[in-house]
This record gives sequence, structure tokens and C-alpha cells, in this order.
Amino acid sequence: FVIATQNPIEYQGTFPLPEAQMDRFLLSLTLGYPSEAEELQMLQRLSDGITVDELEPCISQDEVLELQHWCHQVKMETSLQQYILNLVRATRESEEITLGVSPRGAIALHRATQALAFLLGRDYGTPDDVKYLAPHVLSHRLIPAGGRRSKTII
Repeated sequence: FVIATQNPIEYQGTFPLPEAQMDRFLLSLTLGYPSEAEELQMLQRLSDGITVDELEPCISQDEVLELQHWCHQVKMETSLQQYILNLVRATRESEEITLGVSPRGAIALHRATQALAFLLGRDYGTPDDVKYLAPHVLSHRLIPAGGRRSKTII
């Protein structure tokens, strides 16, 4: 399980990841800045001397595996799987996209859809789940014609 951050302002001394590595990240999310209250809490924790070393796990490895098991039980109708494939394959055929979504991206969208449905208390995925997740799962896997990755393609 990896969480990575990206600073889009300064690239000095860093290099963008190759497409093959970007394809391995399940989601790309933009969190933005914390609220004023959250930032104040952050500063207060710093003043209180609370360090990362003092953090405790909030979930065990066995619990993660159990949650994965339950997510995989979420039903994905063939029509929904076809919807995912149509979306992914359209990125490969578009003249506006140089590099479309790989099969790994289709699998990621399928799994993310199952996980979202599970988190919402359902045992089935929906087209709305796919629509909600597509920008977060697919955008970092695309290279638009003429250049750099964009988070606004989908």
C-alpha cells in the first residue's frame, strides 16, 4: 500500500514518473489545502510534541485482507463490465489521446467500483459508481495528444 504526494509547482531535482509506473497507482486524488481548523489542529499537535512516531495503526493486516475479500464479493453485472470496457477502449481510439488506458486501468476501475459500492453498503456496482470514479482512476493513465498528462480529460 503506497500513498505518494506530488508537488506540481517545483520539479527541480525530481522527474515525472514513466507511464508504466503511473499505471500502477489505483487512484489519483487532489486533496487541496486543509481547512483553517484542521491546519490549527496540525500546528497545535506540533506544539504539543506529537510526532509521527507516536501514531498507532488504525487497522490490522488481517482486517485489510477481510475488507478486500468483501469488496471482491460485490457483484459487477456483465453490462457494467462492458460499460467500463467501452470507456477504457474509447481512450485508446480517440485522436485526442496519445496514450489510452491500459488493461490494468480497466481492472483498477472495476476494483475501485467494487470498493466504492461496498463502502456505500451495497453488494452491487452501478454506472454512477463508475462515472464518479473514472476521473480519479483513469486520468493519470492518459496522455493527451500534444503533451502532458491532464486531470481534466475525463
